[in-house]
Amino acid sequence: QSTQTMTENDDSTSRLGESLSMSTDENFVVAGAPYTNTISSDGSTRYTDNGLVKIYIRDPATFKYGLLNTLTPPEDGSTTDASQAQNFGWSHKICEPGSSSTRSTATKYLFVGAPGYLSGTGQVYMYEWGIGSDGSTYDTWTQNLTILSADPGEGKRFGHRLEANDNGDILAVSSLAPGQAGKVEIYTRSSQANDGSTD
Repeated sequence: QSTQTMTENDDSTSRLGESLSMSTDENFVVAGAPYTNTISSDGSTRYTDNGLVKIYIRDPATFKYGLLNTLTPPEDGSTTDASQAQNFGWSHKICEPGSSSTRSTATKYLFVGAPGYLSGTGQVYMYEWGIGSDGSTYDTWTQNLTILSADPGEGKRFGHRLEANDNGDILAVSSLAPGQAGKVEIYTRSSQANDGSTD
């Protein structure tokens, strides 16, 4: 058994575990805390309900999970809560391709929904798993794409729920879409170049 808690936000409203997901080969567990209040990178602004996700990785020797990363949403330069109250971590999905995937098996993707962004317009962030600063260890999730609704609007909360296949090349994202009884948008990857970039 592995029990995980958090101390960020110094309050009882962050709701770690409000959303949970596990990768197909059980190497990762992701827990969202979409009501976490975060501080801007320069320390000047406190963002209400901005959110975060914690990623736990399994130790194959002990079969227990330990904290690997804590991710907060990228900043867009805005200093208004309307833009930064993102509810990042409301939804998420890790994609591990192939069978018997290990820590160093490429390529893995993480999708994180932020349906509160820009007064509830919402967006989804995509991260890719890769080698970190030591140049040899797979230990870093790098954000390399932001996915927007084809029909965005305040209050639609794009990223309310999301699901993807193991390869990360098919992504379905739902919106509350008031007045439309909800909406699901499905995205497919058209190609992947040899250098790992995507179209």
